[in-house]
Order: sequence, then structure tokens, then C-alpha cells
Amino acid sequence: MSKEINLASMITVPIYQIDAFTDALFGGNPAAVVPLKTFLPDRLMQIIAAENNLSETAFVAPRKDGSFDLRWFTPTAEIEFCGHATIATAHTLIAELGHAAPLIFHTQIGALSVTHSGAGYTLRAPNYPMKPLPITDALRAAFGPDLRAAYMARNNIYLELKDAVSVHSFAPNMQLIGNLLTDIASGSGRTPQDQANMGATIMAAGDDEQFARYDFVSRHFAPMHGVDEDPVTGSAHAALAPFYADKFGKTKLTACQCSARSGDLWLEVLDDAVLITGKAVTYMRGDISANT
Repeated sequence: MSKEINLASMITVPIYQIDAFTDALFGGNPAAVVPLKTFLPDRLMQIIAAENNLSETAFVAPRKDGSFDLRWFTPTAEIEFCGHATIATAHTLIAELGHAAPLIFHTQIGALSVTHSGAGYTLRAPNYPMKPLPITDALRAAFGPDLRAAYMARNNIYLELKDAVSVHSFAPNMQLIGNLLTDIASGSGRTPQDQANMGATIMAAGDDEQFARYDFVSRHFAPMHGVDEDPVTGSAHAALAPFYADKFGKTKLTACQCSARSGDLWLEVLDDAVLITGKAVTYMRGDISANT
């Protein structure tokens, strides 16, 4: 017998699906955005994110001062920072709901701001410097003979491959990558949430005909929070941008995350921040009816 639903506890909330870091539908990285008056229970937000089955679902609620609280959930866990879903949230608030930029979002990693111009949406993100990581047999087993150097920044590992073609053509063994990330996370004294946020990014300079117009390319894998490959990862560029700015001796860069969907990012590195700019388009508008 099916469980009887208490109609008094039913809610209806809007939902939008936005393709971020692209100017065309079906490109970039899709994110769900759920604008709320106040946050739903954590368990319900996690269930909604699992149902959406996208890399991230963003939940956003207004503060009295005109700023917003923002939280992000993957299909399996809440995470501390998501760039593409922040761009998607800004697009929803500005293009769909008529809010004016700049927008201030209060998050687990602090306040994030987003401005809007003809170039797209610009997220002022933290600047996360990379630190060298020893290349172990497990790293070589997971990322192959093209691995040239390894680094860590916050909760991600970054693997430099020999060239852009190696990044683009890389065929991930998700079991090896997942095991590697689990071992690194469990052996580092990190909290369970830190472990859930850990991912792996491969990267290389944009040095061939296909990627010559980009300063660098990357791909990102996050099996620890239910996302084998994230199509375009804004948060990873908070470390990628400073790394390549230092490597190339310039502060403004263009990047491509060359996943199957692919996405373009324009970056500017400041002393204490990284400006991440991308476009966004609305794919879907709808409503969620849920039992709280």
C-alpha cells in the first residue's frame, strides 16, 4: 500500500535549469537553481538534488539586506563551493527574476559577489595557490604516462599532463581515481565534508591547433560526491588561474574545460581573488511539488 501523503505539508517551489559557461543550450555545465523564501530541511534539499541528478543543485534564499544565502548540493552531498552553479544562480536571479547586479551570496567559504555585463557573469572567487604533491605510483596508475607534475589546492588535486591533446583524450578509470581520492582524503586528517568535496583536475597548456586560442585546458573528476566528470568546474579555476598566470606571466587568461559538453571561461587573477567570467542560458523553468 502506498504511503498516504499529508496535503497540509505539501509545498510548491520554483526550479530552473541553467546551462552555465556557455552561450548555447546543451553546452557548458547544467545546474538546477531553486529560489526559496527560506531554506528547506537539509534532507529534502538533498533528495531534490538527487532527483535532479545534475552535478549541482543550488538553493538560494534572500536576506533582509538584499543579499542572499546560497548552498549547493550534488546528488550525494552538500559541498562548500561551486562556481558554475553560482553563475547559474546569478543568471536565474537577474535574467529570470529581475534582480539587479551586483549580487552578494553568503556561502560556506564566505561572501561571493557576481556582477553582470555584456561579457557575461563575473564571479569574484577566492585565490587558491597550488602546492606541489609528490607523484606516487597510485597517481601514475590513475593518470597515466602523460603525467608531468602534481599539486594540491584546498580540497582538489591537480595533475599536469604533457599537452592539451592528452587532457582532451584522457580516458578516466573512475575506480582508480575514486580509490586514489579516498586514500588521499582519509590519510590527511580532513573532515568528512572535506573528503566529500575532494576532486581531481587534469590540466595542460593550450598548445595545439584545436586549443591554440586558450591559455590552458582542463577536465575535472569528482566521484567522491557522485559526479564522475563535471562538465565545467568554476571552483577549480580558483586554483588553475593563479597557476597559469604565474606560469605565463600574465593576469588575464582564457580557458576551456574540454569535457564532452565543454565550456569557456575568461579569468583575471588578482592578489586576493580570481575573477571568473562566463555566460549562461536558461534551459528549463518549472515547479517542484514536494512533501516536507
